[in-house]
Amino acid sequence: MRVLGIESTAHTFGVGIVEGDPSAEEPHPQVLANERELYTPAPEDEPGGTTGGIHPREAANHHARLASDVLARALGQADTGLDEVDAIAFSQSPGLGPCLRTGATVARALALREELALVGVNHCVAHLEIGRAVCNVDDPLLLYASGANTQVVAYARGRYRVFGETLDIGVGNFLDKLARRIGQPFPGGPEIERLAARGDELLELPYTIKGMDVAFSGILTAAQSLLDDHREEDVAYSVQETVFAMLTEVTERALAHVGKEDVVLGGGVACNERLTGMVNRMGAERGATSHRPPKPLLVDNGAMIAWAGAVAHEAGRVTPVADSRIDQKLRTDQVEVPWRSEPKLRPDARRGGEAIVDIEGELVTKTRPVKDYRHPALDERLRRRRTSREARLLARAREAGVPTPIVHDVDPPPARLRMRRARGVRLRDALEDLSPEDQRSTLEAFGHALARLHQADIAHGDPTTSNAFVREDGRVELIDFGLASLEDEPEPKATDLHVLDEALDATHDDPAGGFDAVLAGYRAAGEEAVLGQLEEVRARGRYRGSEDAA
Repeated sequence: MRVLGIESTAHTFGVGIVEGDPSAEEPHPQVLANERELYTPAPEDEPGGTTGGIHPREAANHHARLASDVLARALGQADTGLDEVDAIAFSQSPGLGPCLRTGATVARALALREELALVGVNHCVAHLEIGRAVCNVDDPLLLYASGANTQVVAYARGRYRVFGETLDIGVGNFLDKLARRIGQPFPGGPEIERLAARGDELLELPYTIKGMDVAFSGILTAAQSLLDDHREEDVAYSVQETVFAMLTEVTERALAHVGKEDVVLGGGVACNERLTGMVNRMGAERGATSHRPPKPLLVDNGAMIAWAGAVAHEAGRVTPVADSRIDQKLRTDQVEVPWRSEPKLRPDARRGGEAIVDIEGELVTKTRPVKDYRHPALDERLRRRRTSREARLLARAREAGVPTPIVHDVDPPPARLRMRRARGVRLRDALEDLSPEDQRSTLEAFGHALARLHQADIAHGDPTTSNAFVREDGRVELIDFGLASLEDEPEPKATDLHVLDEALDATHDDPAGGFDAVLAGYRAAGEEAVLGQLEEVRARGRYRGSEDAA
């Protein structure tokens, strides 16, 4: 099968032509052409310049102006004609509306003129599919790091599920904003990487992880402030060491949660050698394998759209012109994926994302080992702080009546805790065997326990079904307070609820009552201000609240 793909979600207009058999056990797609043009915003001091990022209308005009040239170059590079193409694929979602519409218009015109099948493709899914194919891995976890997107994705129950994502801006946009503050051109990621290569002082920055989610706004503010008193090179170096360690940690947390053995990197930020090195090292420490497609297939490009279109077409998915409206907010986890077989999730209960657990009878020893992928000073700080904080907040939670393990002793230098073993069955396992009635009552108990924790002004930080146990009396015992913190504002407590909502959706097959049951239990003891804040936190996820556009 030979497919022509058109990419136009944001700053790139790309045309790729790919040939291969998506149904083959090892498809090995052949990229015949992969031409692209990048829209670069004019600097602030030039006519039409801007202090912000991409101007959607200007980018769309750029795409429309260069579309025919890029198409001709791609056909020439592939030494093929449109009469030798089997289908036209295009990026239908998500992205900037004017840019998406430009690519969709070109794709419709070609498909109608040449009487070819039209296939709408989700840009995020395309990153994952090209990575699976060229890296020859069937069931990986994807760390997707680009301008607008930062997600940790894996396949489960008919869709690619988002196990973690940014709670504010994409990591690429974060790097662009920092580069602009320094006076470097767009795109900012390569400029930050070049500056960081000349830095050597690690400056302290916020390290913001909530479950498997990350947030960058606070780091951006802190980094911009550091520029007043420190070398640009050291700020860039510190940003890379901190932010990429966060991305690697949430990837490891997701690996432990779903039990995958392969990680695939995707998105333009994955071109960064330091990020790639961190993920490679993390995978080696866990016995997992890290993969990265060639850089031309990491950035936004038409070849990945073409291959995703080939995969969808092979599965019988085509897009009638009448249904080819773009959807600029369609999320990765809203796309049906009928071409994948169902894998089995294999969580690793003894080796989590940051700690190793040894059990002897009723005694649990939890050790946070050195993470070689992190800067040594950052690693030592995180391990020591998290160990001390976990012991302190477990005790505070028990005083507030929240079921938690009893801590016997804490040893911060080796980052080790000894505590009583949690009672009962891990919630993620229990939900699979409970009756619908018991599922609902158990999730209500989880919500109630979380509400009691919040009343004690403790945000758990990682309240997934892997970090809770169901006791014989029906109560839920909370464990793993490594990301917990003392908080008296609604925001971090609402983020706890959001993290749990994501974990239920990504991991479990519609338990009775679902997150609504959690909220019912939470309302019985929780704070209305937290529930009100939850809606605002939810809305910050990438492309929440999908809206169709022509």
